[in-house]
Amino acid sequence: MSSSAKTGSTEFVKSNFENEVEFSQVVKDGRRILEIEVEYQTEEWDWTGDLDDAGIFIFSYLLYDYKKKILSLRRLKESVYTLNLLRQKMIPSHEKTELPLLEEFQVIFTLYEKLKHEEMSWEDCEEYVMEQISAHQRTN
Repeated sequence: MSSSAKTGSTEFVKSNFENEVEFSQVVKDGRRILEIEVEYQTEEWDWTGDLDDAGIFIFSYLLYDYKKKILSLRRLKESVYTLNLLRQKMIPSHEKTELPLLEEFQVIFTLYEKLKHEEMSWEDCEEYVMEQISAHQRTN
């Protein structure tokens, strides 16, 4: 293996590791907020206890819109579950896209931001997601 190939491989592994660390930190911080802050200790927030790591990551992103009163609690809950489902259903497996974990979420968050301003059909969302994945692959 050439020196440049080893360097490229090492950079890829390092980048993936850094992505995993960042993802884990956001999830850890999100869970800590839910456990510590009194606001989230009520029955209406019980649904957050069922979230997996991806759900907590999405929740952490959307919490900003909730706190800015862009999302109601009901819409926050719906949006977290919907975006998690969209991520699972619309983004092909890592083996097919080689998209790092954080970039998967970036694609979904970009879709979320777009949906805040315009209505889109499921098919339009799928097309938009594929365009975003292609754009990420071209820049990497």
